[in-house]
Amino acid sequence: MLREATAADWPQIAEFFLATPLQSGTSFVLDRRPDFGALPALRGQFRTFMVFQRQRLVGTATALWHVARDGVDTTTLGEVIDLRVAPCARGGRAISHLLHAVYAVFVAECVDWIVCLIGKNNRAAISTVAGRVGLPRLEFLEDFASVHFIAGRIPRLFAASRVSVRAAVASDASLLTELCAESYATLRFAPSESLEWPHPTGRYRAWLAFETDGTPCGALVMWDGEPVRRLRIVRYSAADLPLRIAVGVAARLGMANPLPAPNEVFGLWASSVVAVRHDDGRTLHALLDAALAAAVAAGQNVLQINLSAQDPLLRCLPPYPRSTYWSSLYGYQRDPGLISHHPSKRHHADLARV
Repeated sequence: MLREATAADWPQIAEFFLATPLQSGTSFVLDRRPDFGALPALRGQFRTFMVFQRQRLVGTATALWHVARDGVDTTTLGEVIDLRVAPCARGGRAISHLLHAVYAVFVAECVDWIVCLIGKNNRAAISTVAGRVGLPRLEFLEDFASVHFIAGRIPRLFAASRVSVRAAVASDASLLTELCAESYATLRFAPSESLEWPHPTGRYRAWLAFETDGTPCGALVMWDGEPVRRLRIVRYSAADLPLRIAVGVAARLGMANPLPAPNEVFGLWASSVVAVRHDDGRTLHALLDAALAAAVAAGQNVLQINLSAQDPLLRCLPPYPRSTYWSSLYGYQRDPGLISHHPSKRHHADLARV
C-alpha cells in the first residue's frame, strides 16, 4: 500500500530512518526527530510518500522541487531525496511504487530537470537511475567529493601563512554576497538566491580571507544542521581505524574532540559555499584552518568540505587527517529541446543538506 505522508507521520518516518543505516564506509543513521519535514522544507516544496507491507512501513521517498540557477536563466529542479527501502522489501515493488509517485509529482509540477544524488558505496541505489523502476533513465552528470577533516587546532608549523582570516560579521553581508555569487556563477543548479547574512536560522558560520593589502580573496560558509538532522554512528569501518587512532591521540593532547561511540551523535559542520578567487590553495588553506579551530571549540568532530570532482580546489586541500566520500549526481532533462545558456558542465549539488 502506498500513501502520501502528512506531518502526523513524521515520528514514524524518523524512527524508520533510525532503523535503516546508510553506508559510506562508516555505517550511520540520520536522526531527523522531532520534525522529519524540517530539512526538505529548508530547500523548497516537497511531498513525501510511504509504502507499507502488512501495515509495516518498508519504504519512503520524497519529491523535492525548487528553482535553481542555469547560467543566466533559472530552471525548476526536481530532486529525488529521502529514498529508503527496508532490507525485507528490497527486490520487490516497493521502490517502483515510490518512484512512480515521485515522478508523478514532478510531471504535475512541470519541473525542467530531475536529479538524484547517489553515494558511490550505495550500489543498490543504481537501479534508481537506470530507468527500470518508476523514473526515466537518469544520465551521469558529475562526481562530488565530501572531504571530512577532523576538527582540530592546527599547529602553527602547519598553518597557512600570508593570508589573514576572520569570522564574518553582519556588516560583511555585501562582501559575502559578492563572493558567493562569484562562486555560483560557474555552476548549473546552484541556488537562485544569494545567502542571507546573517542568516535568520543562526545555523550558518562564515569566514572571510584577505590578502596582505586587505583585498578580499575568499570565503567559507559552513552549515550546522544539528536542529534538523543529526548523524548517529552505527559502527566504524576497519578502514577508519588509523584515523580513529590519530583522533584519539589528538584528543588526549587537547587538539581535537573524541569521536563518538556507536549510537552517539557525530558532530559535523558541512560547507555550503567555498568561494576562493584565483583557485588559490593558500586562501583555502587559511580558511580551513580558521573553520577547523572554531569547529573543535564548538564541540564538533568533523568539518565536511564539499567540492565537485572538477573543482581545482580539490587538489589544493592541505594534507590534514581526513577521509573522503564520493557521490554521483544523475539527471534527466524533461524537455531535451530546451537550450541551456550555461557555458560549463560543472553542476551544483547541495551536499551540506542531504
